[in-house]
Amino acid sequence: MSAQEIRGAEITFDEFVTATAGRLLRTAAFLVYDRHLAEDLLQTAYERVARKWKRVSSGNPEAYARRVLVNLAIDENKRRARRRDTPVGSVADVERLAGPSPAPGAAGGDLDEVLRALPAKQRAVVVLRYWCDLGEQEIAETLGISRGTVKSHTARAMAALREHMKEGRA
Repeated sequence: MSAQEIRGAEITFDEFVTATAGRLLRTAAFLVYDRHLAEDLLQTAYERVARKWKRVSSGNPEAYARRVLVNLAIDENKRRARRRDTPVGSVADVERLAGPSPAPGAAGGDLDEVLRALPAKQRAVVVLRYWCDLGEQEIAETLGISRGTVKSHTARAMAALREHMKEGRA
């Protein structure tokens, strides 16, 4: 079921979760770059949507869920920045569990690092704009910011990505 079919349709919460889980999980993964954390954030977002299901089901429940998810991801990124985790174990343990890091220049490797380094709201704007294919107004509503702020976050993020691409060629 597409996002357009969900909007305004009489569906149950279970049908909503089934129809949106893949899209929202991919969005969360791009926002936090951690599959397990993305799953946790999506679960929390679904819990919050479920509590307000009667109110949001008549409108656009996927947009509401996406807004909750983005806000959770931004909060988590702030929490992580304040609380730097201390790795336990050796580098060999991490590589054994996570697999080797992509080689520099490998598809997605460097770009993923740059996206990860972007401030949380800039990354959210890039993900919503280019991954979720939302327009400026939808992004502004999702993040609770003005359309002009969406434009400036997009411009700054794209400038950082362009700068990274220049450095990669040099």
